[in-house]
Amino acid sequence: FGKVWEHIFRALTEIYRLHQVWEGMARNERKEIKARERAARKAAKEALVAQQGSDSSRSDDIEEDGMSDTSSEMSDWNDVVLEEDMDKRMIDENNAMFIHGTIPLDLVDSIFQRSTNLSRRSLNDFVYQLCRVSRMEISGYGGHVGSDANDIDLTNDHYMKHHTLVSESKHGTTSTGVGYTQPAIYSLEKLVEVTHFNMESRPRLIFADIWGTISMHLTSTALHEEAAVAMYAVDSLRQLSLQFLNREELGVFEFQRRFLKSLETIMSRSTHVSVKELLLSSVEQLISLYGFGDGSENSKKSHQGTLRSGWRSVLVVLGTAGLDKNDSIALQGFKLLMDQIQQCMSVCDKEGAGVAGKQPDSLLSEYFVDLVNTLLLYISGPRQDLSSKSIDSLVKLSDVLADGKVPLSSTRRKSAASPVTLPGSGVEASNMSSDVLELWWPMLLGLSQTMGDRRPEVRVKGLGTLLSIINKHFFPTSHSLKTFENGGKEDNASPQHGDLQTLQLIFRGILVPALEFEEMDGNSTSGFAPELLPPQFVHFITMPQTPDAAAPGTADSGQQQQHDWIDTTFEHLIDGCISICLRSLEAFNSDSLVEEVLAMLNSCLLSDSGHLAVKGLRRLQQFVSKDLDLKDITDDTWATVSHMLFRVLSIRGLPPSSVPDVEGATDEQKEHLKQEHAETMNEFIREQRFFSNRRYIGCNAAMVIGSLLTNETIVESMGVQWYIFLTSGLGKGIRDWERAAEIMDSNVAPKTARPVATPSPPHYLENVLYARRWMAKFLISLLIQRDALTLESASCQHVLKEETESLLRAFLAKESNTCSAIEMKNISKMVSDILDCFNGLGDDKISAMKWLSPVLSACIQTNNVTIRTSVQILLTRMLKEANQTSATNGNAPVEAGS
Repeated sequence: FGKVWEHIFRALTEIYRLHQVWEGMARNERKEIKARERAARKAAKEALVAQQGSDSSRSDDIEEDGMSDTSSEMSDWNDVVLEEDMDKRMIDENNAMFIHGTIPLDLVDSIFQRSTNLSRRSLNDFVYQLCRVSRMEISGYGGHVGSDANDIDLTNDHYMKHHTLVSESKHGTTSTGVGYTQPAIYSLEKLVEVTHFNMESRPRLIFADIWGTISMHLTSTALHEEAAVAMYAVDSLRQLSLQFLNREELGVFEFQRRFLKSLETIMSRSTHVSVKELLLSSVEQLISLYGFGDGSENSKKSHQGTLRSGWRSVLVVLGTAGLDKNDSIALQGFKLLMDQIQQCMSVCDKEGAGVAGKQPDSLLSEYFVDLVNTLLLYISGPRQDLSSKSIDSLVKLSDVLADGKVPLSSTRRKSAASPVTLPGSGVEASNMSSDVLELWWPMLLGLSQTMGDRRPEVRVKGLGTLLSIINKHFFPTSHSLKTFENGGKEDNASPQHGDLQTLQLIFRGILVPALEFEEMDGNSTSGFAPELLPPQFVHFITMPQTPDAAAPGTADSGQQQQHDWIDTTFEHLIDGCISICLRSLEAFNSDSLVEEVLAMLNSCLLSDSGHLAVKGLRRLQQFVSKDLDLKDITDDTWATVSHMLFRVLSIRGLPPSSVPDVEGATDEQKEHLKQEHAETMNEFIREQRFFSNRRYIGCNAAMVIGSLLTNETIVESMGVQWYIFLTSGLGKGIRDWERAAEIMDSNVAPKTARPVATPSPPHYLENVLYARRWMAKFLISLLIQRDALTLESASCQHVLKEETESLLRAFLAKESNTCSAIEMKNISKMVSDILDCFNGLGDDKISAMKWLSPVLSACIQTNNVTIRTSVQILLTRMLKEANQTSATNGNAPVEAGS
C-alpha cells in the first residue's frame, strides 16, 4: 500500500481545507446578515433624518453622492483586477459546499482512528507517509511522490511563503486555495492523534518502531524558525509524554529515555526563547506528575514515581538550560534542578540514613550520577553565580553520599558486586565497593574538570572543593584508625569511602590529568620569562631584563601571567596533592602516594611547556628537601628522583653530530642519508624555536641538582651512588647542550648569531656555563671527601676523569677561539679552583689518579699564567711521586713529560 498513503493523506488534507473554507463561508454569511441588519437600521435612521432635512443636508447628499461615484469607479477598477480571483474563489466555495454535504469530517477522522487495526509493516508505512505529508504542508510544498517538491527545506523563506488563493505549481496542478495563508498543520495534528491511538493499543516494542519516525518529525518541526509552529510541536510532545508516562516502564528497556530523547535535541538546538520556556514548563509538569515526590501524603499520586529512565533526558534538558545564552532560561532550569535536589535532601532526612530494610526509590538512588552531571553542566556554564551555587550543591551531595543516605539503585541491587574499570584511570576498583566508587567518580572527575575553566574564581573554588572532599571522605577517622590498629571492627564507625588503593586511583584518574589544562596558557611553550631563571644566572649571549623597566614586548605578557592557569591553579593543585600524600603517610604508614606525587611531578617535567616543567622542578626540590622527612625517603624513592632529573637534562630529538656511516652503502644511499640528516637537523631547529621555553629547564635542573648535592644531610640520605649518578647525568646534559648550541648557531648567520638583540630564553651555552659552575662544586666535593674507598672506586674515578677532562677541554677551546669575556672569566675560575683542589690533595689520593697526568699535559701551554703554574706544580708532584714509587720498586726513574 506504501506510497499510496501519500495521495490519501493529501486528499484528506484538501477535504479538511474545503471544510474550513465552508466554515469560513458560513461565518461570512452570518456577518453579511448582521451587516444587512445594521444597514437597514441605519437606512431607517437616515430616512427619519431626511424628512427633517434642510438645504444644507441636501448639499451634503450631493457631495456624498459625488464621493460615492468616485468610490464606485475605484471599485469597478478593483473588480476588473480581482475578477479572475473571484472566479477561482467561487470554484473553491462550490467545491467546499459539495464536500461539506457529501464527506463529513467524522468519516475522515475514522481513517486515522482505525490505524490501530493496521499490521506492523502497514503502520510503519502509514506513519512514514503521514510525516512526509506533514513536512510538505509545513514547508509549503505540494509535490507528488518522487517529485522535486519532496526535497523539504524548512527555512524561513519557504515557511513565510504567502500562498495565493489558487496558484499553479510547476507541475501544473492546483494545490492551494482559500485558507492557505498560514502553514498547514492538519497532518501534524492527525499524526499526534494517531500516536495517541496506537500508544495504548500497541506493544511497546512495536510502538518504538513508529516512534522513531514520529519523534524525528516532531523534533524537526519543533526546530522550525516560526515560533508558533515550533511551540505547537513542543506542546504535542508534552501531551504525548503525559500519556506515555502513565504506563509503568518495563525492566531495563528504557523506553522512556528513547521517548523523551527529542526534548534534549530541542533544548540544545532551538533558537526561540519562547520554545525553550515552554519546554521547561512541560518538563516541570512531567516532574510534578510522574516524579518520585517528597514522600508526603500530598505527593502520593496514582502515577507518582513512574518516571524512570526518562529522568536522564529530563536532567539533560535541565543541564542544557544552564549553557543557554538567555539568563531567564538558565535561571528557570536551575530553579527546577534546585527544587529536585532540595526534595531529595528532605526525603533523605525523613527516611534516615543507613536504616536497615527496604529504602524507597528516589532520584538520588536511581540517577545520582545523572544529577551530578547536570550540576556539572551548570558549573561549566557562562554564569559564575550559578557555577558557584552548583559547586556548593555538589558538596551537599557528597555529604549525603558519605553518610550512606544514597542507597543502591534497583538495578544495582539485582546485579552482583564486581570490579569496575573507572573512566579516566583504566584501573579496576576492588577494595572499595565498586558501586559506591562509581557514584563518587563522576563527582570527583567533574570537579577536576573545573580546573580547565577560563575563570580563575571557578578554578580555585572547584579545586578547593575537590581537595576538601578527598580529605574529608577518603581518609579514615582517628577513631576508626585506632579500631583498625587494634584489629577490631565497629559497625557504627563513621563510614570510610576509600583506602590507599582508592587514593592511588584518584591520583591517576583525577589529579594528574588536571595538569593537561596548563595547555591553555598562551605563554607556556615560547616567549621570554625571566622569572623562570635561577639565581645568579649569567647572561653573555642573550639580553637580560633590566631591573628598572620590562624588556620591550614583554609588558603585556607579564600582566597576563598574573591570571593564567599556572600562576593561579598549579601551586594550589600541587600543594593539595602533597598534603594528601603526607597525610597518607600518617594514616596508612605507606609511601605509595609518594610515588604518585613523583609521577605527577614527572608529568610536569616531560611537558612541552617550559613554565610547567620549571615549576615542577622547583616543586620537586621542595618536596624532597622540605616536605618529606628524610627518614621516610627510601632508596627506591631516591632512584626515582634521580632518574627523573637525569631524563630532564636531556634534549628531545637531538640529532647525531654527523651523518651515520653505513659500510658498503652506495653513493645514492649516502646522499639519501645525508638528506635525512639535514631534514632531522632542520626539524630539530624548528621544534627548538617553537618550544623555546624548554631552554629554561636545563639551568633549573642544574640548580635543583646543585641544591640537593650540596646539602650534606640529603647527600647522606641518598648515598654516594646517586650522587655520582646525578653528577654524571649533569655532565652528559652539558655535552648535549653544547651540541644543541652548535646546531642552533649553525643555522644563523655569523654576524647575527650573537649577541641576541631582544630578550629571549637562555642560550644553550649560557645553560652550559651555569651547569659547569655547579659541576665544579660537585667535583671538588668528591675530591675532598674523607672516605678514601669512595674516592678510589671505579665509578668515582670515572666521573672525575670524564668531567675534569671535559672542563679542561672546554677551557682550551674557549681560549683558542673568540668567546665572551664573561664566559672566559668564569670557566678560567672553575679550572683554577679544580687545579687548586687537586694540589691540596694528599700524595696518596694523587697517586690513585693515574689518568690525571695525560689530562693535564694538554694545559701546559695555556696562556693563563695561574692555570699554567698550577698544572706545572701538579705535574711535578705526580712525577716526583712516580719516581719515588719506581725507586721503591727498583725501576728506572720517570722523566718529565713521559
